[in-house]
Amino acid sequence: MLDQELNDIWKELKDVWSNSSQTEKINIQMSSLIVELKSKVSQFEKDSIKRDIKTIKTFTSQFEKDSITNDIRKINSAIRKIIEYFKSGK
Repeated sequence: MLDQELNDIWKELKDVWSNSSQTEKINIQMSSLIVELKSKVSQFEKDSIKRDIKTIKTFTSQFEKDSITNDIRKINSAIRKIIEYFKSGK
């Protein structure tokens, strides 16, 4: 269920982003930033990050996972309110 909620929220954000008058400019800037970031990250760093994420996932308790899930739901709710605010044109 959480995955579906996240997908719905990202779709809404994408729709808002796509309908923005600055979409093209934002896309170009984001693309440039991503290319620059990727060019500055070594394979060692990428591998290290992957190992760290795997370790974190392995040693995360169910309580922590539940807490993270609840936090994500709160963030999703806040994002939806922001999207509604922009859609309403205020």
